[in-house]
Order: sequence, then structure tokens, then C-alpha cells
Amino acid sequence: ILQVVSTTKTDTASTSTSGSFTDVSGMSVSITPSSTSSKIFIIISLGTISSNEGIAVAFKLLRGSTAVGNTAGSDAYAGFSSFYGGGGTGDEHMLSGSHNFLDSPSTTSSTTYKLQWRNSSGTSYLNRYHGSVLYQGSSTITAMEIAA
Repeated sequence: ILQVVSTTKTDTASTSTSGSFTDVSGMSVSITPSSTSSKIFIIISLGTISSNEGIAVAFKLLRGSTAVGNTAGSDAYAGFSSFYGGGGTGDEHMLSGSHNFLDSPSTTSSTTYKLQWRNSSGTSYLNRYHGSVLYQGSSTITAMEIAA
């Protein structure tokens, strides 16, 4: 391991962007590989993820503007993970999630990895429970350069 950069988001965020993926504020890291043959290992740890019943929320990883480490699917909510609260009364969710990905950016230029999300309707939250601010968490994105 040649270098490690990490950012921890300790505040909360919410999204009501059912139309498209948008950046999660504070969930990005920039790393400058020392060689074009280096690999970048990305670790994402998501704290409290919550939505009311019947609402899905999906997360996507990007290198710059290029989606990496996500499903090969092309559906509207295709990313590396999705969370859903069901459709019945009380089927809300409060979950955590994680994702690891080994990337080959083939560059020695500064490279930014960032997290995006979108939901299906209503409002979804990161680092807090939708019904109460008493239940909170933190989220982290880490990038490690690994010599090839």
C-alpha cells in the first residue's frame, strides 16, 4: 500500500431526487496514483440509511464522471447497492451498507472518487433515521493506492 486517503461524513444528508443520481455532499476522495499500473482500492462504509415505507434509495460509485464498481444493469436505480422499505404500513428501513472495489484508473493524474444517490420518491436520509434525529451514524469513503 503506497498511500491512503479517507473522508468521514459525520453530518446528515437527505435526498428527494427521484429523477436522477446526485452527489452525496462530503462523500468524495481524491488520490494521485504514483504509477499508471497502480490499483486503487475503494472502501465505502455507509452509516444509517433510512426512508419511509415504500421508498427505495440507491447508491452509485464514480471515478470522475465514469461509473465504476456498479452493477452491469441499466435500470434507473442501477448502482452498487439499493435499499427498500417495502410497501406495507410500517415497512420503513434503517440500515447500513458497505462496498469495496478494486479499480485500475491507469493514470498518474489526480483522480476523484465520489458517491451518488437517488431515491424513488419522498425523502431518504444518510447518517440518520428518517423519523428521529436520535438515531445517527457516520459514513466513510477510503481510497488506497496499491502497487501493481
